[in-house]
Amino acid sequence: MKNYSEQTALPDMETFTSEFLAQSQLTDELVVVGTARYKKTLAFIKYALLLDAIDEGWLYEQQGWMFNQLHRYREAVEAFDRARRLGYANDGWLYKQKSYALNKLERNEEALEAGERARKLGYVNEE
Repeated sequence: MKNYSEQTALPDMETFTSEFLAQSQLTDELVVVGTARYKKTLAFIKYALLLDAIDEGWLYEQQGWMFNQLHRYREAVEAFDRARRLGYANDGWLYKQKSYALNKLERNEEALEAGERARKLGYVNEE
């Protein structure tokens, strides 16, 4: 954990709140309710990363999943890689989600490798 002098300055609460509310404005609730929720969650994850209060690896793993839900696959892969480097290298779910994002990016060989890694780690698809 960073000491106080090394911590990233936190955004002013008014700015954070206005950015957060701007992301949650909906025009067609039936189409974007899920999207709005994912975007809100991403805003909270971003803020939690600034606070350095929760396991960063877990936050990046969740961020990757949110990016997958928003079809932002490149960002998802980056988030999963960060989570892996922060201690989640043996998480089958992470590799399954990363495989999904890589598949969507048509990076088929990498997707197969990630899927195989998930299987070897004992990940069982819940569906």
